[in-house]
Amino acid sequence: MSEFRMPSPEGAADSRSPTSKLLRGIASSPRALLTVLCTTLALLGTASWAAVTVLDYRDTLERAEEHARRTAVLFDSHARGVLESSVNLLERVAGRMDGRGIGAWAERSLTEAMAVERFGRMTLIAADGSVRFGPSVAFAEPETADGLSLLLRPLPPDDEHAIQAAAGHMAGQPSILLVRRIHGVTGALEGALLVAVPVSALTSLLNAFADDPQRHVGLYRPDGVRLAGDAAGSLGILPRLEPGAEQVEAEWTVGGERSILGLKRMTRLPVLSAVAISQSAVLAPWYTRMERGLVVVAAGIAALAALSLLGMASLRREAAARDALTNANAQLELANAQLEQRVEERTAALSSANLKLSRALEEKERANQAKGRFLSAANHDLRQPFQALRLFHHILMERLADPRDRGIAEKMGEALDAGEKLLHALLEVATLDAGVVRPQLADVPVSAVLEDLVNEFRGMAEEKGLELRAMPARMVIRTDRTLLTRMLGDLVRNAIRFTEAGRVTIGCRHRGRWLRIEVWDTGAGIPPEQLDNIFEDFVQLGNPERDRRQGLGLGLAKVRRKAALLGHALEVRSLPGRGSVFAVNVPVVGTERLQAPVTVQDAAPAETGDRLILVVEDDPVQRDAVRLLLESWGHRVIDAVDGESALALFAGSAGQAPDPDMVVSDFRLPGRYTGVQTVTKIGERLGRAVPGLILTGDTAPERIRDAVATGCRLLHKPVTPDDLRDAIAAILSERPAGRPADGEQRLEDQSVA
Repeated sequence: MSEFRMPSPEGAADSRSPTSKLLRGIASSPRALLTVLCTTLALLGTASWAAVTVLDYRDTLERAEEHARRTAVLFDSHARGVLESSVNLLERVAGRMDGRGIGAWAERSLTEAMAVERFGRMTLIAADGSVRFGPSVAFAEPETADGLSLLLRPLPPDDEHAIQAAAGHMAGQPSILLVRRIHGVTGALEGALLVAVPVSALTSLLNAFADDPQRHVGLYRPDGVRLAGDAAGSLGILPRLEPGAEQVEAEWTVGGERSILGLKRMTRLPVLSAVAISQSAVLAPWYTRMERGLVVVAAGIAALAALSLLGMASLRREAAARDALTNANAQLELANAQLEQRVEERTAALSSANLKLSRALEEKERANQAKGRFLSAANHDLRQPFQALRLFHHILMERLADPRDRGIAEKMGEALDAGEKLLHALLEVATLDAGVVRPQLADVPVSAVLEDLVNEFRGMAEEKGLELRAMPARMVIRTDRTLLTRMLGDLVRNAIRFTEAGRVTIGCRHRGRWLRIEVWDTGAGIPPEQLDNIFEDFVQLGNPERDRRQGLGLGLAKVRRKAALLGHALEVRSLPGRGSVFAVNVPVVGTERLQAPVTVQDAAPAETGDRLILVVEDDPVQRDAVRLLLESWGHRVIDAVDGESALALFAGSAGQAPDPDMVVSDFRLPGRYTGVQTVTKIGERLGRAVPGLILTGDTAPERIRDAVATGCRLLHKPVTPDDLRDAIAAILSERPAGRPADGEQRLEDQSVA
């Protein structure tokens, strides 16, 4: 029998796994092991550098694309602010004419006519190219030089009544032309209405975005034709964007150069805000980093190669092997140092980004300050035309006898009331958002606030058959009395408006250092899912048709803003079908002391009659309105446009200069003197105090202090004719009509002295 032997484990492994034999061979040869190790490290280092470089390349392009997008959005927001007034005017005027034909131009209202005259850049063109109104217009494109191609070219049905944009000249001035077609009653095209926005109006905005020579901004039509800006004259057919949409094109040719293009389409115009950044400029820092990285990688590979040669030469001796290991450690420390350097570079980049963010926040603060100045000017300027309309409407109502005419005038008055309410509400909301309002905190008796609320809304509650009552309270609170009264007034007004039967109650609950002022009603209540939405702007529950008789939806929005401004917590609870309760938490500072009742005598009836009144107003429309109104009441009126002109009326000798019974003046006047200073100077010229009534649209607290300090009475525009009549009558009643002459008055003053 032959001998049988089991195969050894080593032989079995060798026959089954060639890879194991190769690994054992490498492990048994220090020289091969060192070669494989160095090669692996070189490959890993190169792969790591390549991965980091690729990621850096993508990150560089992504940052540039995000920068282009944000810049386009920011430029679009500012450009819309420049074009907004022109778009609103064109929509208002063209919207009235479209469907009625260009003949409807002559039917424009007084307000619209004044707006067109003040705007001064509107042109009406007939379908045959003739100019019916306004300055001449020239389009920038040769094929539309006469305007007919733009007016008569076919358009999609959706764009037939939309605003179109073009570049051109109006009255020789480069402008962006906003065009809207005018159709007749039959739907046929009869012409177009154009509003020109001078390119110079965008100069400061374009200069602000031109701080980077590699970045170009501009306004373009969807077909790529430039309307304004320093970018290329044409970008080609741009991507189709929905109104308000934004997009970034990473590969777009601008002026023959590959660029990153950021686009933002305006919501109301077919105009795109474009920001182009050259890819070569964006990638220039990346190429520098890539070259430096190549140097580092080459140096690393060379070091590994040297280490390998050194290791193979020194393997014969144990000491040489230790030296090679020491050199390897040194190379690793060098790599760590390089890594730390890269971390420091990244840290420096983060610090730079933080610095840019800080600058952006400072820019936002400056923008908020500019917004505050704008709201202050708008608060004054928007009240001026409403004041004139209110006075002219009152004069018109007094002169109309026909019931049908008076009915039209009454409808005009209702529209004027709605416009004034909307103006007041919007200005108040915008002023609160801009941070212009500064609370004047003081110790206020809560009983006085509750009394003001009951006196103000008692009549409104009685008209609906509701019971309005306030529970007595003797707490003294720390707040701004005016802002708190307006907050609670908005809550009481809402409670009365949405309560059909029952009562509205104002009560207080004292809880430690806080007083909880609550407004209860027995109305329909608010669904739980709507409790958070009712404080949003223009939100009205149960009024989907937006009936303005039910308010504007800004009352609770203003309450929320004022509560945040004062730091008072605002709460609401409601049960559908049972009613609601709104609460404001106010800090308590003490208890009100009871005072003895004081008997108040009724004021004497206001005296009116034939008096001489000096009107000082620089706005001719306002001046004529006040003069006509005073003359309709039987007074004699002299007027002046500013303080200097008013003082010139008293430059003559005594007996020849007029002797007015009072002065009615605007606060802001051209020249050296304000209205308050003018009243004081006139009194110095006449040698006696002259009563003054200041009419102003400026609601700043400084105006009130200036008027009170000089003894003048102050009324804020727009003021109703009845309030103006009462104020004038009250002032004139303090100075009898049969006053002595100036010489006699001076003698009496001297004798008394």
